[in-house]
Order: sequence, then structure tokens, then C-alpha cells
Amino acid sequence: MSLRRLFNTFGQTNLFQCSNDMKIPVFKVNPSNIYAIKTPNEFYQLLLDFTVKSKKRISISSLYIGTSHLEHDLVNKIYETKIKNSNLDLDILLDYNRATRETITKVDGQLQKESSKSILLPLVQRGANVNFYLTLKLSGWRTWIQKRPKWNELSSLHHMKLYIFDDNLIISGANLSDTYFTNRQDRYVLIRDSSLVCDYFQQLIKEVSNFSLTLNDDGNFNLNREWKYDPRKYSHQKLFRTCAQNKIRALNEKFSNITEANLNEKDTVMFPLLQMKSIGINDEEQFTSNLIENCPEQSVMHMATGYFNLTKTYQMILLNRINKIPMSILMASEEANGFFEGNGILQYIPLVYTHYVRIFLQRIRKEQNINILYYNRPSWSFHAKGIWLFGSRYFLTVIGSTNFGYRSVYRDNEAQLVILSNDERLREMFRDEHRYLVTDSRAILDKDHDLPKVPFWVSCFATLFRSYF
Repeated sequence: MSLRRLFNTFGQTNLFQCSNDMKIPVFKVNPSNIYAIKTPNEFYQLLLDFTVKSKKRISISSLYIGTSHLEHDLVNKIYETKIKNSNLDLDILLDYNRATRETITKVDGQLQKESSKSILLPLVQRGANVNFYLTLKLSGWRTWIQKRPKWNELSSLHHMKLYIFDDNLIISGANLSDTYFTNRQDRYVLIRDSSLVCDYFQQLIKEVSNFSLTLNDDGNFNLNREWKYDPRKYSHQKLFRTCAQNKIRALNEKFSNITEANLNEKDTVMFPLLQMKSIGINDEEQFTSNLIENCPEQSVMHMATGYFNLTKTYQMILLNRINKIPMSILMASEEANGFFEGNGILQYIPLVYTHYVRIFLQRIRKEQNINILYYNRPSWSFHAKGIWLFGSRYFLTVIGSTNFGYRSVYRDNEAQLVILSNDERLREMFRDEHRYLVTDSRAILDKDHDLPKVPFWVSCFATLFRSYF
């Protein structure tokens, strides 16, 4: 279905104006099957509960899996479920550079090096399909960076956060790591008993896995048998990009045809948005630009991002909107930034984002009706992202992995889900979700009074390397 047709159905002919109208799957969903999860602990408990109960499939996409006892417990549950049911379809897709980075952890009282790769090997030996996506951006002369842990993660990452258990999907911005299970606030939306939605995202994970590196039971990697273009070879780049893009477009077209149906404005619908600029997929960028630019009157929009670094295009659209509806942007304070009190140069990264906020604040005028909110809960970090749009007739929310910044738009693989409905229970649930997130926030009104000073060299660094943040 085309997005233009979808929004025409909901009486919003101007909400999606795009000359190259996107054709993507649009799923009808029972609104009573949608739940907004509030806390990291609830998220973790759901992962454990769904793992134990899964009979048909477990399909996971994340940046990485951590190596603390919480992650070990989760992987062990997956392992036990696979042993009990050898026919369980088990797929795990992670980022190659992040998931092979080793950390020192204590196991049975002894220190040892571990990584996502090492803790997943037993699953591979039990028949799990474990694949690590490797960016094209480190081929050719850039291969020397490939051997430098952390540095090799700067160029591009697989950033989709999708957790499928039978016909239940949790879509989030959270990774599978202990802080995301304890004191790092994110967003998590559960869609229950929705087989077609889960089929789509499982197939997405499988398609990206097909052009990723497969982890073998001996710990080595190789290309998928049906894929012949190596992301590590510069000479394969063009064909890799073309063929990978064709696979993703074919997936969207396949499910778009399956879900083609008559809609009415009483339906609750959802549709996926992907952003994989390295292979020419930019659906999320197109949609977000149109959404911000064409917000209907008598509506309110809220945005959240764990790392504020809006692209030049997004900022221009925000600041030049014809319809200046009330809008807020919730973001991490310096103390709630995931890099706060990091080692070495990492300790300055929160101030890099402060620099971007200061520049944006300078450009905001009172009549533009934009409020900046800083999340600052003691001993917590903030990683939530998304959009909430509350109109007079319906509401819309965007949930997923994007931070709406340069990295999300130009470098990383991102997956979002847009939920559109006029169901009152859902409207109030997502309104309550946003209220919960802003409870521990404060308004930023003046860059000099409300924000710390940024050293000159940090400002220069932030400007020069903006596309990496």
C-alpha cells in the first residue's frame, strides 16, 4: 500500500506529500494487542518469559549482547529452549564490530575475555543461525581501521532492535546489555499475537543475515552460501549495495502485496520504516521529514532522542514549519548520557552533544513553539527515542532504533515501526508513556544559564566530526 493512500484514508491528505511515494507493508492490528512497556526491568522479564514460552521461533536483531550475568542468564534460557525444541527457528543478528569486541568479565570467580560472539557459540553448535552484519564502509583502504576495536564502530553499525518470540514482537531502542535491563531508560513496545507483523520482521532479519557474515560452530566466519559479495572487498561494493537494496525492496513489496486491503479510519494500523543509507534505503528519513513538515493543525508533537544531533535537513524543517504546533524534544542531560564519566576522550562525548544543543537553542525563536527538555534522573542514563503526534482525530507514534541524528540517517542500519490509530485506550497509553519519560526532566531555556560551557576544542571536534555522532 502507498503511504499517500493510507493517510488519505485517515483524512490527512497533506500529512504525507512525497513525489516518490513509498510502497510499504501496512498491517491492521488489534489495538488491544499493543502495550507500552515502561521500565528496563519489565523489558528484561518479558524477554525471559517469552523465551521460555517460545515454541515456533525466536528471532533477534540487536547491536550486541553484553557479557554480564544478566545476559548470560538470557542466553542460557534461549539455549535451554532450543534444546527442548530442536525445531525452533532461531535467528540472531548483531553488528560484527561491536559483537566481536572483547571485554573482561568474571566467570565462576575467574577473569576472562568474552564477547557476544563467544557467548553465542554454544547456540551455533545447537543449530542457531547467528550472523554479524559488517559495514561496507571499512572495505578497501579503510581495512586497517577494521582491526582497531571501538574505532571500527565509528564508521557504521547495525542498530536495529527487534525481539520476536513466536507471534509476539518487542520493538525498542534498547540493546541486550545489563544497563538496558536495570538503569538505562529506553522505549519498548510489545505487539502480541500478530503473526504477519512478526513474519515481516523475521524475514527482514533473515534477509539482512543473508548478506552478513555467518558465525560457524568453530568460531570462524564465512559468507552465506547464497551470497557472493564480500563486504570486506572494495571491488564488491557496488554489486553488494545493489543486490542488498533489491532484497530489502523485494521484501517490502512482497508484504505490501500481502497486506493490501481496504482500510477505514477506525482501523489501527502499523507500518515499518527502514533506514539503511549505505545500501540506498532511506524510507525513515523521507517519512520523518514529511511528518514534521506537514503536521496537521490542532495537534501536539513530541520527540525524544538519546543523542541529540538532528541533521541539517530536520533542523531546517523544524525551524521553518508553516504550522507551528506545540513541540517538545526530550534528550539526555550530560549526566544521563551513556558516555558520562567514560574513559579517556570518551568522557567529553556528552559535551559534544551539549554543543549541538547550544547551537540549536540559538536558532529557536519563541514563536516557533519548540521546548527542549533534559532528562536527568539520578544514577540513570537515557536512551529513549521516538515521536508522538497527538491530533484531534487520531494519534501516531514512531518507535524503534533511530536517534534522528547524522549517524542514524547516514551511517547506521535502523528499523522503526509507525503506529497510527484513533483508539482511545492506545492514545492514553502512549500519552502516559510520554508523561512517564518527562517526569525526570527539566526545561532548557537559555544556553548560557541552563547548559554547561563547552571547551573550544570540543566545539571544534564536534563540528569537524558531526557525521559520526
